[in-house]
Amino acid sequence: MMTDGTIAPTFDIEPPDPPNNGILFVDHSLAGRSGHLGHALVEYAPGKILAFYPNCSDANKGHTGDGWMEYKRSEDGGRTWSEPTPLAYSKQVYESGQGRSVMCEKAICTNDGDILLFNLECGNIAQKNYTWQPLAVPTFLRSADGGRTWEDAQPLGDESGRIWDVIYHDGVIYALELYNDSSIAWYGNLPEHHYSLYVSEDQGRSFTRRSVLPFEIIQRGYGAMAVLPDARLIAYVYNQTDEKHLDYVISQDSGRTWSEPETAYFARQIRNPQMAAFKNFFVMHGRSGSKGEEDLRGHFVLYVSGDGVHWDEGRYLQMRTAGAGAYSNNLLVHDPDGPGEQLLIQASHAYAESRTNIHHWWIS
Repeated sequence: MMTDGTIAPTFDIEPPDPPNNGILFVDHSLAGRSGHLGHALVEYAPGKILAFYPNCSDANKGHTGDGWMEYKRSEDGGRTWSEPTPLAYSKQVYESGQGRSVMCEKAICTNDGDILLFNLECGNIAQKNYTWQPLAVPTFLRSADGGRTWEDAQPLGDESGRIWDVIYHDGVIYALELYNDSSIAWYGNLPEHHYSLYVSEDQGRSFTRRSVLPFEIIQRGYGAMAVLPDARLIAYVYNQTDEKHLDYVISQDSGRTWSEPETAYFARQIRNPQMAAFKNFFVMHGRSGSKGEEDLRGHFVLYVSGDGVHWDEGRYLQMRTAGAGAYSNNLLVHDPDGPGEQLLIQASHAYAESRTNIHHWWIS
């Protein structure tokens, strides 16, 4: 029974028994490296995938943006992967001596076959805190050849902050940004902070800010979006003070106006949520909070919903064994020579302190 009296739907997704480590995708432990946030995934043709991940130092016990982005390529639906390729823009910025780094959080492929890769622009090294803050105006890169070459980075809007989610629906790109340079904290903490929706209707050649979302901003962070079955757009954000409830708003006019905020319940808590519409249901995954009882927080958790609002009791995909991890992303993969549509989930997992490896899970 849900907190609002409705019955939570059940689905044919069983928890691993016991929760497992998924498929090891990147083993940073061999070099004592780490990779937290920056898990952009994109399918640029059926079964052809780019999977991005951070390659960072062990500064701050591994919870750091002190590094650059790399990616692997699969041309067989994720069964095999290439050797790593450093993302030239990210590596060049890191090595430029400017005290900056670039993490890639989201990617989409447009109807004309171009990949757009959305970047977090970090001022971490200059400040010598080796995390990610302060933030500059986010950027995006374009590739017209499946990620083999990239055009110069372009700014998205003119507000410093972070792109939390990007989705592509009916030829329109929707990008959710939190305006906050994170110089005080990564979550909203000043009255002028806000969530903006940027939209492109020309395959990412130009973006305009369509709306400011009506969320309470103080103590809010992260963000996830999806398109509901009736074509309404839903956006979720995290509440630092209540990890069992995410705030959400719904738009019936493609993000021009929004409903008043409501909350959805997540029994095992959730932080840094990621959402996907998959077949006839939705999934939401992330960290099982950072507060509360020690043995209940920090695990990698996944929830399922039939309507995108009411969620089941959840299941753990992977249990925390060291420090912070469970930054994640997902991708619908359409492998013409495999089992059809599958959901690929990628997440970080701490192997020692907060130094992380990268793991994969598949839902089919």
